[in-house]
Amino acid sequence: MSTSTLGTRPRLRLSVAAGAAALAAAMGVGRFVFTPIIPVMGAEVGLSTSAAGLLASVNYVGYLVGCLLAAAPVVRRHRGAVLTTGLVLTVLTLAAMPVTTSSAVWSTARLVSGVASAFAFVTAADLVLTLLRRHGRDDLAGWVFGGVGAGIALSGAVTPLAAAIGGWTATWYLAAVLALALAIPALRLARLPVDPDDEGDGAGPPPRVLLLVALGVAYFLEGAGYIITGTFLVDVATDIGPAWVAAGCWTVAGLAGVPSCVVWARVAARRGRGPTLVAALAVQAVGLALPALVASPVAVVVSAVVFGGTFVAIVMLTLPLARTLAGRGAGPVVAVFSALYGVGQVVGPVAVTLVGGDDARPALALGGALVVAAALVALPPALSSRAGSRDR
Repeated sequence: MSTSTLGTRPRLRLSVAAGAAALAAAMGVGRFVFTPIIPVMGAEVGLSTSAAGLLASVNYVGYLVGCLLAAAPVVRRHRGAVLTTGLVLTVLTLAAMPVTTSSAVWSTARLVSGVASAFAFVTAADLVLTLLRRHGRDDLAGWVFGGVGAGIALSGAVTPLAAAIGGWTATWYLAAVLALALAIPALRLARLPVDPDDEGDGAGPPPRVLLLVALGVAYFLEGAGYIITGTFLVDVATDIGPAWVAAGCWTVAGLAGVPSCVVWARVAARRGRGPTLVAALAVQAVGLALPALVASPVAVVVSAVVFGGTFVAIVMLTLPLARTLAGRGAGPVVAVFSALYGVGQVVGPVAVTLVGGDDARPALALGGALVVAAALVALPPALSSRAGSRDR
């Protein structure tokens, strides 16, 4: 074993940890802390389910805009600066939420927060996945995406405590402090060099357009389906009771998400990434719809475990498969597919206002149905013999 190889190992692990911290800050806290805060704001400032859904959609619109901007070549050439901007804005927009009860300020803060989370997610994932691929350590990617689950678990654990001490305003301030603590080690990624050869253009096979489009549609449907539970699980748990279920289910979801990518990656190594993706979608569909079918605390906890145990893993399984299908055009795939996911996430919370009014449980059934559709649409690209043989 060479000295350079020995020296590379700790640097890779530090970069993986920094990537996980970036995703925990921007996604686990910056985006998803709103879920456990919704019932607190509902009780203290009268935030309705439909208003919460619209605020969530504004955040996802921002995420979509951020993903589209991140696909631009100029942004890809300055990923370190874009990552830093995303992390800084994540902290600032969290801190802006409790300073007022103005819906206009809330909407603006969540819109900018969405852009920030997209900047951080796309650039951090791009930088770390490229580094791991260069060193032949794709097996470590699961730990990077597990950062989202860790952020969700942390935000779910601290939100009830902050609410008990200082009400809804304290929840947002503590979220900002938590995001800052995670962002500091994440900034290590901003110093990673950007290799022009990382763009992925000009070499490799031609894109498999029809299969790539099908996978993109499936990813859109997944984004629309999973985000309904991702937004309203704690709200539904609050209605079903008892109190400990609502307080703990979001933390349970986050904890399930931490090892999920590693577990699903091992399954994919044996069964192929495509078949594993379809299996993950099928499992998720059942878990998302369960509280709509069975109004019990057990159903909520199971749904939380399934949600946390699948949604980040589906991202981890889909993006490399999309890069494989894109061939020589793989450079902007992470950003473009994240944008498709973002469109779905805008549609999902709006559907809650159309299906369930102030009762989010019927919408959970819709979320499950959307993920079933995603699994069906994903079958051709996922089970393609050519894609399946090359992405193992």
